[in-house]
Amino acid sequence: MTAAAAAPAAPLAAFGAVWFCYFATIGLFNPYAPLWFKELGFSTLAIGSIASLQSWTRVVAPYAWGWLGDRGGQRVRLIRLAALGAMAAAALLLYARGYTAVALVTMLLFIANGGVVPLSEATLAQHLRTASGVDSARYGRVRVWGSIGFIVAVTAAGALLQAVGIGWFPVLVVAASALLWAAGLRVVPA
Repeated sequence: MTAAAAAPAAPLAAFGAVWFCYFATIGLFNPYAPLWFKELGFSTLAIGSIASLQSWTRVVAPYAWGWLGDRGGQRVRLIRLAALGAMAAAALLLYARGYTAVALVTMLLFIANGGVVPLSEATLAQHLRTASGVDSARYGRVRVWGSIGFIVAVTAAGALLQAVGIGWFPVLVVAASALLWAAGLRVVPA
């Protein structure tokens, strides 16, 4: 029996939940954060500069988290720490209102959640390891949950924010980040 065939469904479901929640958070933040920034009274230039912080943090954060995971071998612990950090930063959005505060919190949020994917990828690859490489069919069935989470979040958040107002955006980000942290708690080492 291969390692992938021996991998129980429960650990793979936990990874599916992580991908769902991570990409749901991205699907919530990317289209709706600029609307919230506009509601806060930020200029187009300010909105663009804050929105670009996600890309800027991706230059370093995923690699730094991956290096920590490779060096220390505690990837699952780091997944949980990254998700907890993202939740804590998201909670600060409830209080941040000025440009500098919102930019700083956004940067912290994406530095923290920037670790979730590379650490999860490496851990999932260990779970799906076979004699001939990674079981790509099972990998795809886990990873598709990220796309589903993104689509669900964009659609549901749009309808919800239309009904209750964009002022509830930070609350939704905290809730999505809390779900990501809860999903991260279910991930187990290979």
